[in-house]
Amino acid sequence: MSDDRGRVDNDFSGHSGAVIQAGLIQGNVNLRTVTETPLPSPRQLPPATKGFIDREVHIQQLDSLLDEVELITDKSRLPVVTISTISGSAGVGKTALAVHWAHRVRERFPDGDLYINLRGYDAVPPLTPHEALDGFLRAMDVPAEKVPRDLHDRTALYRSLTTGRRMLILLDNAATAEQVRPLLPAAPSCMVIITSRSRLSGLTVRDGAIRAVLDVLSRHDATRLLRVTVGADRVDRQPEMVDRLIELCSHLPLALRIVADRARLDEERPLAELVEELTAEESRLDALAVEEDDLSAVRTVFSWSYQALAAETARVFRLVGLHPGADIALDAAVRLTGLAPSVTRRHLDSLVGLHLLTRSGPHRFRLHDLLRLYAMERATLDESPQAVHAARERLLRWYLHHTYAAYRAILPQGRPLPDVDVPPDATLDDALRWCEHERLNLLDVIRAAPGWGHHRLGWQIALASMAFFERRSYWKAWIDSHLAGLDCARHLGDRRAEGWLLLSLGDAWWDRGDLDEAGRCYAGALHAAREVGDAWTTGYALRGCGLVDEDRGDFPEATRYAQEALRTFRQLGEERGTGLALMSLGNAQRGAGRFAEALVSYDDAMRVFERLGNRWSQGLVALHRGQTLLHTGEPAPALAAVTSAAALFRELGDRRHAALARAYEGDAHLQLRQPHAAREALADALLTLLELDDPLAADVRRRLAAIDHDDAAGTDQGDQDG
Repeated sequence: MSDDRGRVDNDFSGHSGAVIQAGLIQGNVNLRTVTETPLPSPRQLPPATKGFIDREVHIQQLDSLLDEVELITDKSRLPVVTISTISGSAGVGKTALAVHWAHRVRERFPDGDLYINLRGYDAVPPLTPHEALDGFLRAMDVPAEKVPRDLHDRTALYRSLTTGRRMLILLDNAATAEQVRPLLPAAPSCMVIITSRSRLSGLTVRDGAIRAVLDVLSRHDATRLLRVTVGADRVDRQPEMVDRLIELCSHLPLALRIVADRARLDEERPLAELVEELTAEESRLDALAVEEDDLSAVRTVFSWSYQALAAETARVFRLVGLHPGADIALDAAVRLTGLAPSVTRRHLDSLVGLHLLTRSGPHRFRLHDLLRLYAMERATLDESPQAVHAARERLLRWYLHHTYAAYRAILPQGRPLPDVDVPPDATLDDALRWCEHERLNLLDVIRAAPGWGHHRLGWQIALASMAFFERRSYWKAWIDSHLAGLDCARHLGDRRAEGWLLLSLGDAWWDRGDLDEAGRCYAGALHAAREVGDAWTTGYALRGCGLVDEDRGDFPEATRYAQEALRTFRQLGEERGTGLALMSLGNAQRGAGRFAEALVSYDDAMRVFERLGNRWSQGLVALHRGQTLLHTGEPAPALAAVTSAAALFRELGDRRHAALARAYEGDAHLQLRQPHAAREALADALLTLLELDDPLAADVRRRLAAIDHDDAAGTDQGDQDG
């Protein structure tokens, strides 16, 4: 849990090395040169489909829209962003069309292209606009610490960054207009392509989107596809069988490609035999078809292709379908199947070759949403319930292993998870890299765990993921994962786990500045922890209640909570908690004007953190101590304290706290009647806080303006005296 926090309410965009964004700054501002190398323009389009059969009408429509983007000449109209929606049923080729056209024209968008699968109709929850914008902003070279937390602020920054740029944005598999609207740029030089099973009429009415409805292939185009994929001579020799294959595939490009791959396995085999097999399989699966089931249209084709797989490859296919996330890593597939990595990789490569799986990145794979549903269906039919349960448990334990390794790397002094094997030490970079790859899957896995009957693993993964979500400011994922974990703990009646999860939820809400929610969670954690005698959670929940009261200005209550937390930690022998409670006690005493007592508490906290070797907390104590000395009118020792804190934070790479310490250096210089040094320190702090979009920049700006106002008033008085 952080001891100080900031809220993002000021947006910065662009690629300047040093920028001050403010209403008014008076006096001298010293700029530092930033030499970071920006990332290249994003190029995120997935590979185009091989052997794509042009949908001429739709290609021409998209080309005409592109001309509008490039030739905005009517100055009497307000230019607007060009939006095209491509809708149609599952497997009809919406994504293939959008990606194919985007590759044709991507060079006409020199500032890059953005792509995201919004998972509108996958087996897992759709991506939220908040999550999608996070990925877009990072792709556009926005550092993690500068990505706003609020959806409105993320949208504003995204639109600022796309203004003046020529970019192509492809939003794939959207569910609703509300999911898409925050992802629309405001720049007329950008173009947006959206695919969805829904017509997204709201975008047409409100946002001026041009709508294209993609139907299944005509017989002519379906024949063209088979001529390209199976072979022109072979198709032309057997027109009646080709027509029957097209009918059995429901004219769907996805199904036709699977059939074509089967046909290519034996070039001498008559197409009539394929028709016979497919017809027999269709009748066998009629009982599984239901009205308005997207899978029904192609289930026969999938089954026919599935039955042709080698037994072990078929098993890999259906077990991979049990993974709940958007894509799956090779190592996760290894855990699901229980096979050696090289063997698993060989089967996955075979599935890719048959279009039953696609590659989504190095050592990562993805199932089309219809294929995922079919694979899950086959797992239910062809695996025993015990085998499915065991495979899911292996997968969950793999996620727990890696999230816990990241937890230990990020929070080495954090509380160990009970009854969980200690993973080998991981470097911080490796841990964060793995978590980023699995970020979208983590929440899906935690949500799936209770439905699989693995409630304990569900809350354990939720708690283990907290360290990563906090470090990277994924606040929504942090809260959502813990709410799901809380349901798991309550299902089990595990009050100890419930208290710990509520404590962590309180931290998330406190960091976001929602004191009401934080207070409720801390109070709930305290009640649960006391009920089961969990002294660790009791101590930290008491301190959390004190943090809320301190922020509300109720310093007597904050003092009481800090003292009670201190007693709890000392009885438990929890050294880090003892130091934090002493620091909280000092803050409450300072807020109440009891400065001498606060200094004693800070000195005691400093000794604890020195014993632990916790240098960051040492810097924080020095910062608070310096603030207190300023209140007591001792600017020289205050300056020494905050200067040492600033140096320590800079060494540890904490720019925010280094800036806060620098601001208090300015206050100390002012008390020492050194206005030039004060102005320099405050301007230096202001620059950094503005770069970080920190709301405390407003207070520093006010302090800086007060110096210049006093200087101006003194000058005016001197002129009058003269």
